[in-house]
Amino acid sequence: MSLSNRRGFTVLVTVLAVFIFMLGIGGCDSPDEDEAVVEETEEVEAVEEAEEVVEEAEEEDDTIKEADVDADAEAIDLDEWRNPTDLATLISLFEELEWSWATFEDGIETETFVINYSFLGSETVDGVETDLAEITFEDQQLRVWIDGQGNVAQAEIDGEVLPGEYADVMMDGMLMSLFWPFWTIDEFGVEEMITEPTPGVNWSEVSTEQVQFNGVGAEVTRLQLDLGPPATPEGEEASVVWAIADFGGEFQMLTEWSVEETEVDDFSFTMNVNKVVPR
Repeated sequence: MSLSNRRGFTVLVTVLAVFIFMLGIGGCDSPDEDEAVVEETEEVEAVEEAEEVVEEAEEEDDTIKEADVDADAEAIDLDEWRNPTDLATLISLFEELEWSWATFEDGIETETFVINYSFLGSETVDGVETDLAEITFEDQQLRVWIDGQGNVAQAEIDGEVLPGEYADVMMDGMLMSLFWPFWTIDEFGVEEMITEPTPGVNWSEVSTEQVQFNGVGAEVTRLQLDLGPPATPEGEEASVVWAIADFGGEFQMLTEWSVEETEVDDFSFTMNVNKVVPR
């Protein structure tokens, strides 16, 4: 019996039990006292039996639900999903991290970006203890001082110092553009897509293997997702590969993202994490 049928059966049994009980109360105007006792006893027993059936059905439902959740969890572990979507997360997890992405049109690579992050230690800025991070991309160097609340206390772009709130505002858009592969994947709801049925999304596990990121090992699971409406705009479909790396159960994050097929123009891209040095 399916879950939906079993729930319907559970409700039906409950309604029938109450209905039988109510009929027993008002079904006879002047029953013999002994007959009334017998009928009442039978009605109580009927209700108790019905309640037992309901409890058994509900317990079976719970067991099935738990089994479904466990099966999903065994497929891919996302209990410690810590995608680095901002500097505060980067600083908490990594000494160094390098990621890159490339875009293609008509099979020809059109742009390539390589971003390097390094944690440089702690410094005091205007009496506030901060963590100092450096990010380089193309020919630009960016240093950012982050306070204990995750706010930008100071920034330096190619040698020009930006203080306080001005730096916070300036860094917001710039950092978003650098972190977009990570926060976009979170906006897609990767955890929900993988662990719960999602309309328009069909995914399958392509492979699981041990991968070295500049000497740091992780178990990497590659997933292929075939996307269509309503997960994508009407008329658009795509085939996407995501790679999820599990660093010894400490945390999981995206390490690869590629669009293999799309029906919108002939555009595709790949993103890869190349170097990982945890703190």
